[in-house]
Amino acid sequence: MKKQKKRNSIRTPEVTGVGPLDWTPLFGAFREAFEWALNVAVSLAGDFPEEVEAVERVRTFMRARIAGQPAHVRVDDVLFTFGLIIGAIERDLGPVASLGAWFAPPMRFPGASELWDRWEPKVPTHLLWALGIAPTRRVYA
Repeated sequence: MKKQKKRNSIRTPEVTGVGPLDWTPLFGAFREAFEWALNVAVSLAGDFPEEVEAVERVRTFMRARIAGQPAHVRVDDVLFTFGLIIGAIERDLGPVASLGAWFAPPMRFPGASELWDRWEPKVPTHLLWALGIAPTRRVYA
């Protein structure tokens, strides 16, 4: 007879995918990190009162959202604050691309010529030739 494993009786409900999720617990868990990062942004913007105000508007927004209250913030303020924080990271740790695997590698989309060279037509080539859109294959020396 197989021994049955005891299951933890206290389980959080699984995400059902029905309706919008309540993200407040996630943001609450990151509250200390948000506050610390915003303090860094304020210290970088310290000599410019308008910039400090932009960071503080983002802080007010984040605090309200973490508390589950509706709030609005200008996108310019968010982008400016994010730029300050990324600038501080790059100042202290080097360019974001060199921070290791936990940062996404730089994104690169292939050029049109690369896509065309890899394209395999799903219609007969003689039809493409007849329509005047047959792919040309480049021969590199």
